[in-house]
This record gives sequence, C-alpha cells and structure tokens, in this order.
Amino acid sequence: MTKRQASTETATQARTVKARRRASEASAEPVVERVPRKRDARSKAREADFVVIGAGSGGVAAARRAASHGARVILVERDAIGGTCVNRGCVPKKMLSYGAGWASILSTCLSHTGGKEDWRDAIVRVNAEVARLNASYKQRLNESGVEIWHGEASFNERGHIVVGNEVIRAGKTLIATGASPIDLPVPGGELVSSSDDLFTWQTVPGSIVVIGGGYIAVEMASILSRYGVKVDLLVREDRLLPKFDHEIAAALAEALIAKGIRIHFRTEVTMVSQSNGAFDVCYSQEDNRGRTQTVRTQAVLAAIGRKPNVDGLGLDDVGVKRDSKGGIEVDRQFRSSVRSIHAIGDCMADNVHLTPVAIAQGRWLADRLFGRRGDMTDFEFLPTAVFCEPAIGAVGLTEAQAIEEAGGKADRIRTEVKRFVSLESRFGGVPQQSVFKLVFNARSGRVLGVHLMDGAAPEIVQTMALALRLGAKASHLKTTMPLHPTVAEELFG
Repeated sequence: MTKRQASTETATQARTVKARRRASEASAEPVVERVPRKRDARSKAREADFVVIGAGSGGVAAARRAASHGARVILVERDAIGGTCVNRGCVPKKMLSYGAGWASILSTCLSHTGGKEDWRDAIVRVNAEVARLNASYKQRLNESGVEIWHGEASFNERGHIVVGNEVIRAGKTLIATGASPIDLPVPGGELVSSSDDLFTWQTVPGSIVVIGGGYIAVEMASILSRYGVKVDLLVREDRLLPKFDHEIAAALAEALIAKGIRIHFRTEVTMVSQSNGAFDVCYSQEDNRGRTQTVRTQAVLAAIGRKPNVDGLGLDDVGVKRDSKGGIEVDRQFRSSVRSIHAIGDCMADNVHLTPVAIAQGRWLADRLFGRRGDMTDFEFLPTAVFCEPAIGAVGLTEAQAIEEAGGKADRIRTEVKRFVSLESRFGGVPQQSVFKLVFNARSGRVLGVHLMDGAAPEIVQTMALALRLGAKASHLKTTMPLHPTVAEELFG
C-alpha cells in the first residue's frame, strides 16, 4: 500500500468515526415540544378549525394538508412526532433489517464476530435517522402553520377537546392515534417484550422465543436471527402469514428453517416464567396431543396483533361507536357516529394497517373538509411486503381469494409458479430459491395477483401494483422486453 493510499484509508476511517459520533449525539438530543401554556380552567376555550389527535403519518399528513387550505390546525401528540412508523415501526425496522443483512453477509464471508457489535452499531444509526425524521416532521409542520401541542387529549362532556388545562373548541376533529401491540394474555405475559421494546435494546440476547406468525413476528424473528440470535418461533396457526398466498408462505417457512430458525406450528402459549436470569415459555402443541412443552430462553417477544390506541379519549362519553376490538366505526367519508369527529388509520375499525393507507386517507379527508374534493386513492391494489430474509412482496388476489371471487370455480383461475436460484444467491454460495407466483383470470388472461419471495420482491411488487391497476394481462407480460440479468425478468418469461 502506498503512502497516498494509506493516507486516504486513514481519512476515510476518521470520517466514519466522526459520522458515528454525530449519529450518537443526534440520537441523544432531547425532544423539544411546544407545550400549551396552562390557563385558568374558567378561561375561554381555544378555537380551531381542525384538531388532529395523533401525530403519526396519517395525522401529520391530514394536519399539513388542512393547513395548506388555510384552516387553523392544532395537532396533539402525547409521544414523539411521527408515530409508530417513524419511531417504532417501518423506518427503524427496515434499517435494522438492512443492518441484519450486512451482519449476515460479513459473518458468512469473513471471520467476523457479528451479533452484539453489529446490533449496537445499527441502533446508533437507527436512532440518528429517527431523530432526523422527528426534527424534519416538526419543521414541516411549523412551516405549514400547524400548531403542535404535546400532551394527552380527551373529550369532555360538551364534546370539546381537553389537553392538560387547555380546552379546545374544534369545528372538526380527527382521531389518528394508531395502534399498539396486544399484551400476551397468559400468566407471566407482563414479562414479555413487544416489538416496541425491541428498538430500545442496546444489545441482543443469545436466544429468544418469538410468539406469533404474522408480519411483525416473522420480521423480528428474521432480523434477530441474522444478528446471531438463536430463535424459536411459536405460531398458533398451521402456517405463517395467513393473509398471504399459501405457496409463498410455505416457501418462506422452508427458507427460515434453512437459516436456523426453529418454527413450531399449531402452538398455544400457556405461561411464561422467569428464574435465574432466563425465561421458561410453556406451550401446548396439537402434534404432541396437547402435552405441555417448555423452551428456555434469554428473552421473549410477543407479536400477536395490535389494538387501537383509543383508551382515555372519552369516546364513549361523546357517543363515538366502536367495534368489538375497540376500533372506531366510520362511514365512507371517515365520519364516526358523531359527525364532527373523524378517524383514519390503524385506530379505525376494519382498516388495513399500512402507513401509505393512513396518509392517503388523511390527505383526502383534509381536502374534502377544507379544500377541493379530490379523488380518493385506489385501495383495490395495495402492495405490501414482509421485510424478512428472503423478503415477501404481494399485490392483488391470492389464489384462494381469486377462486372465491370466481364463485368457487377453480377452473376459472390459472396460476404460474416459478422457482429459481438468483445470481445473488449463487454468488453467495447459498442455494436459496426465489419463488414467483402469478394468478390470472383463465379466460381473459388478466393478472389478478402477484406474489414474490426474493430480496428484490418489495421493489418489484410496487411496480406490479401499477400494472394490475392498469389491467395488465399475461400477453402483456409475455410481449414486454425483460431486463437481463435481473430477478424481475422471471415475471416476463
């Protein structure tokens, strides 16, 4: 190595160290909120055209759009700006997944320690990005003219909003408080961590039991496994990801098992206990005639679903109706049973828990209430992804859904399934198969669903959502020139 090369390498390392130090400092900066001044309870209520309770992605989008139409907007948030997606969901999860991928590659290709060291580095980077997004959200809200209040909001008997000692009389109110993890309802359930807790960990355990078989459970199991954690996944159903196509779900289970994750299907957790710094997770399993089994582990994480964040709002006192799961019931215009109170996002009844869905709902509602009545986003073709390894991407109907919509007549539906090993996997010496499944209308050839398992699946599915919306057919795929060599070209062959 020449002196010039050595100097360049030293400078690069110095910049990396400085960048990490800045990231750590940024993550440690205190969150500054605009807190309403305390007033005498007898003072006059504040007036606002639009009060948004919850500063997640949907609430922020609605508040900014309403303010752009000239509305006087107050946004109330009890926690950090950005909600679950920015602080405890999509963003930090995806960054941890990127870090897990790098950790896995390094531990495979090099004599790398992996595990705890990689996790610490990843958490610093994640916290820095979350802090940056928090600041960016606040800046854009302030520039839009939205007034941010920090505190717990609730409705009083007059239907006004109370935050601390402040009372707000709102023309329209939006509840966009999102959802939170469901507690594990068994003895010892209070000892179990949630997906929210994971982002606060400064190190990873040597072993963990993950309870659940949906999006979050699969993602967390995959992420932690790639950081060197021994993972047992306890699944209540007889398959992973019940809302995804059965062949893709089965292929993913095989892939996760091949990567060292132990999956236990048809299980029912009955108790969690702690002793000598470890946890015992007791569960019964149909395959073992219901006999109780125990897994001893260093940590337990439950990802068994999410519940609407509506407790403490006083909704029952003002007559807002909710479903059996606590979700706010709304009409097609997002109005609750109280016409001046609206709801969007994860706190709604029967809603899809996806960030872009909440954002689209919030913007449409703000346009309708305070500006022009724009077109609603098309929710028929919702692309979705599971950021595990390998990743899952899907849009449109599964094979089972397509057959159901065809009146149960399977001959009206045609499928194509392709299994192959990508160049990336071959280069890494890993015989990991990618699986692509297309669902067609057998008569017209129209594409009804696209389901993929591959590292590139989420990016490909986003484009295929547009193709489905525009009515793409099998003939269109066959006659479109593919890009070689790519994974996506397998869709067009």
